[in-house]
Amino acid sequence: MSLTLNDIDLPLVVEEKLRRVYGAKYSLKNVLELDPDELIRTTRLKNQDIDLALQCISNTFYPFTRRQMSVWQMIEKERDLITTFSTGCPIMDNTLGGGIRLGQITELYGESGCGKTQLCIQLSLEVQRTFRARGQEAKVVYINTESHIEKIDKRLKHISYYRAKADKPFNIADARCLQQHFFDNIYIDIIRHYRHLEMTLVDRLPLLLSREPSIRLIIIDSLAALFRSEDILFEHHTKANTLQYLGFAMHTLCHRYNLAIVCVNQVQTQFSQIYDGSLVSQSMTLAPALGLTWAFIVHCRIKLSKTENIEEHHSDSQQSQIVFDEHKSTTSIKTNVVHLRSLSVDYCYHIPKLNRCNYFIVDKGVFGSRN
Repeated sequence: MSLTLNDIDLPLVVEEKLRRVYGAKYSLKNVLELDPDELIRTTRLKNQDIDLALQCISNTFYPFTRRQMSVWQMIEKERDLITTFSTGCPIMDNTLGGGIRLGQITELYGESGCGKTQLCIQLSLEVQRTFRARGQEAKVVYINTESHIEKIDKRLKHISYYRAKADKPFNIADARCLQQHFFDNIYIDIIRHYRHLEMTLVDRLPLLLSREPSIRLIIIDSLAALFRSEDILFEHHTKANTLQYLGFAMHTLCHRYNLAIVCVNQVQTQFSQIYDGSLVSQSMTLAPALGLTWAFIVHCRIKLSKTENIEEHHSDSQQSQIVFDEHKSTTSIKTNVVHLRSLSVDYCYHIPKLNRCNYFIVDKGVFGSRN
């Protein structure tokens, strides 16, 4: 039903003249389409009265115009909003410019065994802790496309218990209660076909977000698995169009609901030829899957890779153990040797490309190394 002059409060003189000329049932949309000079001529009102009437009608017909803010008000509002959430490690947060940003698509890619799923599980807990520290609630949608759900569930139980203990509960029962709260805020979905992912991003998730506006993170682990199983059937242009459609749906969710989307990507081997005079040699490099079409969609691309470096992990010591030797009557600290991985930023509009750090994976989660 369209708004009319009956639905608006104007100064008495202005309202009477407008109703006398156009009638009480005259549409506000039609008034806004009239030429101001014609309004002055037909109603015989002053310029300032017509300006005031048009401003009031515009505010009623277009409600969003009443939410105009000054630059200072916008800065103050943004200061109160949570724009990033922690990864759970200060070293990794510093490398990533404060953590994972809301409102953007972040890609994690790397070879098998470098900790992509481990980091995703940790992010699903840390986003809750970040918002909880500010007195707000955050929920997570975890879309699994390739791993066995039992493995994710088992790892989630391990890390969530240590995260709950890190929040200094009163006792073990309180820690278990907080751990259960972490679990209740994570919605896990299993998708095995890219068409189902399309339906989820376009139809199912907007419906869920309308009912659960506190969802702040969507994890897709992994996107490449859905396309690798169908690669033989895909033509290049069809695959590109599908990725663009999925990317558009993800961008819409990020901006409309102010949430972060973390996508896991796999790697593929790329062969290249190097010409050295008359000799031709071939080189192999690992590059992210899904090609350039997907590369232009993501806002931030993070590379996870294995290294040959190891270090002794003391952790003051969450992983070390105090061992008493009965024969020598001495006490020693038993340390674990951990294999270091590397985290680096391929590209991101707000993070320097040279940012990188080493990290390791232990029972309590993923942690950065100062080495």
